[in-house]
Amino acid sequence: MNWDVLNNKGEKVRAVALSDDIFNVEMNEAVLHSVVKAYSANRRQGTHATKTRSLVSGGGKKPFRQKGTGNARQGSSRSPLMPGGATVHGPQPRCYREYTNKKSKNLALRIALSDKVRHKRLVIVDDFGIAAYKTKAVLDVVGVFKSEKALLADSRSDDFLYRSARNIKGIASLPAQEINAENVLRYETLIISEKALKSLEQRLVRKAV
Repeated sequence: MNWDVLNNKGEKVRAVALSDDIFNVEMNEAVLHSVVKAYSANRRQGTHATKTRSLVSGGGKKPFRQKGTGNARQGSSRSPLMPGGATVHGPQPRCYREYTNKKSKNLALRIALSDKVRHKRLVIVDDFGIAAYKTKAVLDVVGVFKSEKALLADSRSDDFLYRSARNIKGIASLPAQEINAENVLRYETLIISEKALKSLEQRLVRKAV
């Protein structure tokens, strides 16, 4: 499969061949769901907590006498039945981590990339042309491809692109080595440099062997 390579003005420069093993993989919603769900779960800190009866301070004195008040009997003002009391069966700190093997992550990424190709949401540029910390330069590039929600991927030694794009709403930038199925699916368009594309293909082919 051939795909056009554009410059940062949207003009065709040349065409490159895309590997069918990476960019022409059939949709598999079960694999995508399990992998993306694991990525989301692994970001959770799990530090939520509510106080149980043993953790709430106070409550040593019986709030009112046993009989004669007309109320239900209570032994502590920190009972879950009392205002200011403990919480019953509330969330406690826990680990949400889900383990996914590398083969599934690799397959999910290839499925996500193939989905971008099928919907014509993959843009390959020869060079982003970002040589300074300048947000306007990134906005100009994104504006050429008319995408309000895009993921920019490049392989470069500096951080000009990443820092220039980080405060633009709906735009994110990542090195080719950090791209995964979740962030590819999260954004409407994937704009990737030719250099990053080669790096990504090498990464996926190497892991697929």
